[in-house]
Amino acid sequence: MKVYDCDDEDQFSKLEGIINKYDLILHNLLQSFAPDTISEAKNRGFKPL
Repeated sequence: MKVYDCDDEDQFSKLEGIINKYDLILHNLLQSFAPDTISEAKNRGFKPL
């Protein structure tokens, strides 16, 4: 899995494109959590872009 920082406009824009291109919501392939930091996400096994 990859992690995107939605507070970063460039990363959020990229994520929106991916969500639409692959219809991630329809296929239940998207997970979100907050207010975690990128370092916390890495500790959970997620990989940055």
